[in-house]
Amino acid sequence: MNANGTLTNPFDFSWMVGRNGTVTFSEPSFWSFDFGDSLGIRAECPWRLLERGSITVSGLDHGHQYGLPAPIDAATRATSLLAGLAVRRVQIGKGTADVIIDFEGDLRLEITPFSSGYESWQASVPGGKSVVAQGGGQLSVW
Repeated sequence: MNANGTLTNPFDFSWMVGRNGTVTFSEPSFWSFDFGDSLGIRAECPWRLLERGSITVSGLDHGHQYGLPAPIDAATRATSLLAGLAVRRVQIGKGTADVIIDFEGDLRLEITPFSSGYESWQASVPGGKSVVAQGGGQLSVW
């Protein structure tokens, strides 16, 4: 990122480091991972939040009751777990476009594309650009 806050390399996600995240869900299948200033990732693929290496909630859990008193609201649960925790590191898988975001408190968000044809996620990044995970794990900039 240069002095103006604009990315010099649009595939560099280090702008997330130090930011806090929230999670929202919009029907039918859009998950938003927001990091302030209208920046974040909108995903239409599986994701999960790991706590100390174990799955604590995932997008696939959303709306399921699993014998609990009420159905799981995965967005609320993930946002609650991430509250006040800053991003420590972000990795984008080369050839897969997997997104791995490590937070303080030993929490890890994994966004995992599974399609060879459909776009999986789109990130709004500094400088007004968008990075899109295309089918097959390729990245492009808009």
